[in-house]
Parts: sequence; C-alpha cells; structure tokens
Amino acid sequence: MNIAVLGTGKVGSALGARLAISGHHVVYGSRNPAEASGALSQREAVASADVVITAIPGSAVVSTLEEIGEDVLGNRIVLDPSAALTPQLTMASYGDSVARQVQARFPRARVVKALNTMNFTIMVEPRSSLSQATVFVSGDDQAAKRAVRGLLTDLGWPQDWILDLGDIGTALATEHAAPLFFATAMALKTPTFNISVSR
Repeated sequence: MNIAVLGTGKVGSALGARLAISGHHVVYGSRNPAEASGALSQREAVASADVVITAIPGSAVVSTLEEIGEDVLGNRIVLDPSAALTPQLTMASYGDSVARQVQARFPRARVVKALNTMNFTIMVEPRSSLSQATVFVSGDDQAAKRAVRGLLTDLGWPQDWILDLGDIGTALATEHAAPLFFATAMALKTPTFNISVSR
C-alpha cells in the first residue's frame, strides 16, 4: 500500500520504518519539508496515498487535514493514533475525540482510531517487550478497519491482540485513557507498558 505518514517525530518514524520493511511504500509529509530529510509537503504526501497516518499531536490533526484540503484527502483511510492533550497532559476536549471530529469534518474519509493507548516503543513489535497487550480499533468503515488490522499485523501485532471496539464513537473511550496512561507511566517510571484486556 502507499502510506503517507504525517509527522517525522518518534511515532511517525517508528511506524513508517516498520511498514516500509513490511513492503509498503511510505512517504513522510511535513509542514517544513526542507527541514526534514526526504519528506514531502503534506499535500504531496497525501495525494499519492491509500492510507494517511496522523502521527502528529491530536490538537493539530483537524487543522492539518484542513490545510491539506478535503479535495486531496478524499475517501482515503485515515489511521489516527493521536490524543488531544493540553500542556499539562490533561484532555483538551472532554466528551469528544479527535477521530470523531475528523470523521465529522471529512465525511468521505474513512477514519480508524488505533495505537493511541501506548508509547511509540510499543506500537511496533510489541511481543519483543510485552507478554500480553491489546490494541484497540474504532471506525465506521469495515473495509478500512480490515485494512488497518492488516497494517497492525505488519507492525507485529498478533490478530488476537487486536480488539475492534465498534464505530468511531468508541474512540472517545480510548482517547480518554490518556490520563490513565500518564499516571501509570509515572507510577512505573517507564512508558514501556500497555493497557491490555485479560480474558
């Protein structure tokens, strides 16, 4: 698949590198492509993509996609691993989620929420550091969710570690797990853990 990763930080770099190893064609989109080696502008990156990964702060996702333009975004799959946080690491928008806002603003896009309950070190090859983990998936489009499940498998997630929560409304629950994540990281003094469902 052709994948555009918006963002060249730790999340985008980790996901992009692993997906490229798995055989996908990955390009990075940056607001300042001249400052990011090999990156394209965000519009250029999205224009040739099947899947767009929003590896940027959650508070910037909607505005970034608006700058790219609904005409360019079209009906592409948008994999959103973000959470909108304040500088104090509290939720920027209680009672709502970035994923739902993106789906409402861009109704043709096929938004899928995943990978937002963990540190970037767990997003790729989780079995190398954890004996059990869960990655949650939310979205309205079943075909888009199947495609994202395939990408998660390419990232190293076993199928039985992937839990489909349902429609895009369920992204509210996983995005609002962010305070629990940060409290746990402080208690454990490490971000290398995952929220998992034991059954």
